[in-house]
Amino acid sequence: MFETDRLQLRAVREADFEKLRVLWNDPRAQKMRTRDFVVPLGDKKFDEMLRARLSSSLLYVIIETKDSHEFVGITSLFNLQQKNRDAMLGLALVHEFWGRGYGGEVVRFIVDYAFEQLALHRVTLDVYGNNAAAIRVYNKVGFIQEGVQRKANWIDGKWQDVILMAVLDEDWEASRKGDLKIVS
Repeated sequence: MFETDRLQLRAVREADFEKLRVLWNDPRAQKMRTRDFVVPLGDKKFDEMLRARLSSSLLYVIIETKDSHEFVGITSLFNLQQKNRDAMLGLALVHEFWGRGYGGEVVRFIVDYAFEQLALHRVTLDVYGNNAAAIRVYNKVGFIQEGVQRKANWIDGKWQDVILMAVLDEDWEASRKGDLKIVS
């Protein structure tokens, strides 16, 4: 189990599947996570998808509050490119926990862990252009925009850009030494 100031990150248990299914099926969260159609998944289909993600991810953990053990969401490192030491970051929070600083706390921890413990060279992600709050969080942690897939995702009757971002181990190291200013 890992801990941040206010949160703990722990392995997924069978008992978590229902909470994860509810989070996945929340249209507010689902449309920020997937380029697929926003449709609810039933028990069997969701369980199959989750088991596949758990087995293929480098890291997939439950986020909960330290004090009351409330389910906050999940974070993961997946699509590991071993040769290039690059993994993608995934994050989904229950809507009630949006805007409380938990996203930044988790992302900062995962990036530190990726470079200090897993010896990754890059942590990458993509985020939809309409998700300004997430983009601010990623910038504060040190992610740099590397590209834009213009009008690549259809959400709520509009095309959204998909913004590709990454943080490199050398940028992360420089920011820890104070050599690099993170622009937000």
